Amino acid sequence: MLRKTLFLALFVASGALTSVAATAQPLTVQPTQQQNALQQQQVINVNINTASAAELAMSLTGVGQRRAEAIVALREQLGGFTDANQLMQIKGIGPRLIELNKERIEL
Repeated sequence: MLRKTLFLALFVASGALTSVAATAQPLTVQPTQQQNALQQQQVINVNINTASAAELAMSLTGVGQRRAEAIVALREQLGGFTDANQLMQIKGIGPRLIELNKERIEL
């Protein structure tokens, strides 16, 4: 008896799901004004030879205040950057981070 009840419950449930799926309308999502504004924003470039630590932290993906301060310290030590790859001398900055920010970095 239990098997018949279980089988009947599964059969009814699968039939109900199939009929709901067959009659369901596709869901369309309209972008919000905030999403539209984010898409329209241009990439903000930052000159790593002149920007402050706060500007670097706000402009570069994956760079927080500590890394930004390390960038400024390295810049002062080197007398300025000649290549964006010099940023890889800083702990925590590698090729992936440089690649993520290559459109934003100016010299």
